[in-house]
Amino acid sequence: MGRTIYRNKGSKDNIIISFAGAHGVGKTTLFHLFKKRMADNRKFKFFPERYRKIPPFPFGSTNKQIAFRSEIHFLQQFIRRNKSIINYDRKYNGRIIILDRTPLCVLIYSKSLNLKEKDYNLIEDTYKSVDWKEHYIIYLVAEPNTILRRIIQRGAIDKRRKEWNELEKEYLLKILSYYNQFLLSKTQEERVFLINTEGLNEEQVLEKIMELITDLTGYSFKKEVDAPSTQMNLIKFLK
Repeated sequence: MGRTIYRNKGSKDNIIISFAGAHGVGKTTLFHLFKKRMADNRKFKFFPERYRKIPPFPFGSTNKQIAFRSEIHFLQQFIRRNKSIINYDRKYNGRIIILDRTPLCVLIYSKSLNLKEKDYNLIEDTYKSVDWKEHYIIYLVAEPNTILRRIIQRGAIDKRRKEWNELEKEYLLKILSYYNQFLLSKTQEERVFLINTEGLNEEQVLEKIMELITDLTGYSFKKEVDAPSTQMNLIKFLK
């Protein structure tokens, strides 16, 4: 990890952390695994990547018009989510907010899909017009062949996902290249933290994520683990 950064806005401020990475690397799986792990912990709030489970247009389409519509739809979903985050941020404090995907992925995928220049510029201008609520990005990476193998192993290649070209290696390589350009640039280095998931299972990656969140926020997960045993010992003592 190499860096430890505390936001230092004050102990009552919310801290917003996004998961990022190419399709198939496991970020959404880890998002839901983490959400399940923290189900009874009011310190955490989780926001999914989109509100519509089935998008109206296939992502990753080689048809530039369809690809443009899909990215506009995704951007609309992120803007809607950002408004929900703003409302939550006004009502609550001292929370750690976890997001599935960074809004930057709209620009990354739009670049990868080779949209017409005027279409990409429209997406970029709209993106820049939004005050995005995001403090840190956890960038999950793996080798391209590992990502493709994970996609196959999780049984996700149904008809809809085939339309998204998720198993097209050249498309994946292009996406990975743009992720690196956008997230590992000098302008992002203070807020982007990379976790290499190669050779790790989901639980091991989640442990690394939790360690990083501790570094970024000062929050200790250990006390959540210790609390039940302490309570049980107290019950036994009272008996």
